[in-house]
Amino acid sequence: MLSQAIALDPSDVLVLVFAWKLGAKRMGYFSQEEWLEGSSSFSICSSHSDICDRLKAIFAGTTGNATALRTLHSFTHKFCREDERVRNIDVGSALIMLKLLHERSFSEHVKSISAFIEQNAAVTKRGISHDEWMMILQFCREVEPDCSNYQDDGAWPVLLDDYVEWYNAEHTAS
Repeated sequence: MLSQAIALDPSDVLVLVFAWKLGAKRMGYFSQEEWLEGSSSFSICSSHSDICDRLKAIFAGTTGNATALRTLHSFTHKFCREDERVRNIDVGSALIMLKLLHERSFSEHVKSISAFIEQNAAVTKRGISHDEWMMILQFCREVEPDCSNYQDDGAWPVLLDDYVEWYNAEHTAS
């Protein structure tokens, strides 16, 4: 198993970053073509620790670059879909990936949005669309954790309108 070969826990974000850099199409699998084409960016690495250091540097650079972060975030949604024909990812995968990718940068949002999604039966049933997934990242980047600067007349998806309504109700009651 690759994650063991490079001494990474399979739940480590660096495994996801590696899959992204390889252009992997399926979770848990790397085709020979993906490996040969994608691993060229790791050709300067001569050890497991070099690969891990390179992955850490890539992830650190990604979190500081809005375009790269958006690309990784989008990749994650596609990577989590069980089938290319399926448009949504299941809530369990979405919540794991949201935490994996953004807990360090947007911890308050990740915790609160996750709680809302877990309690929302309609979302649990249908999953998270790519558009919703991408807007969650934009929301985390633009809206304060207490939602004080949220503009409900913006172009946010209904999911996030409902989240802000839920958030306000939860925090007004407490």
